[in-house]
Amino acid sequence: MLLAVLLTTGQGWAAPTQTTLRVFCSGGMYPVIESLKSDYLRQTGTQIELEAAPSMGKTPQAIPERLARQDNADVLVMVDYAIKPLENERLVRAQSHKVLAHSFIAMAVKKGVTPPDISNVQKFKQVLTESDSIAISDSASGRYIKSEMLAKLGLGGKTAKKVVVIPATPVGKVVADGKAAIGFQQNSELKAVKGITIVGLIPQSVQQDTLYGAVVTQSSSQPQKAGEFIHYLNSDKAREMMTEKGLTPF
Repeated sequence: MLLAVLLTTGQGWAAPTQTTLRVFCSGGMYPVIESLKSDYLRQTGTQIELEAAPSMGKTPQAIPERLARQDNADVLVMVDYAIKPLENERLVRAQSHKVLAHSFIAMAVKKGVTPPDISNVQKFKQVLTESDSIAISDSASGRYIKSEMLAKLGLGGKTAKKVVVIPATPVGKVVADGKAAIGFQQNSELKAVKGITIVGLIPQSVQQDTLYGAVVTQSSSQPQKAGEFIHYLNSDKAREMMTEKGLTPF
């Protein structure tokens, strides 16, 4: 009887509205966030709507391009040095910016191919010289390889001509499909791809440590909830997941 009265008077219990945070995430951290979504929902009742978005580049999916056309998110998880230009343009809330993890570049070959020896610089240089095709990303690791690493190794135009930049697609997939003999990307990104063998991290003397960070966007309508999610990304659970996926927590 009471239930009937409540229903007819419009005073019944309303189901709580579930919060959803839209998160743009670049490839290096994507496997981490994807694996943490259900835990975060269980802990907080907040749904994470995760979308893959490169930290840089001119593809439509890239974070700067999306923000420029007002395709906005609540949280950005991306290469850390790419956050500063967004702070300068006041597209993000600088006070919310947190560094999350270190990431290192690894090399992969197609599954079934004998992994070459890249245990020292000379052997690594030989592999690059002898490879027919070299796939790199259009983001942080690829830019470093093309603009700095080849020069550090003393490799000239002949090797550079074999380098193919892969936009908005995992490099590992290109290698798995046999479209490149070897591929380079952040270790965590390669670990998420089937059909490849990760040879290992590139030699330390030519390695690059890329930091990943997170920040709340200026356009977020729920900045407090967004900030709480970034705080969660510094939790023990999140740090364990980063380690599992091939990153080093900051």
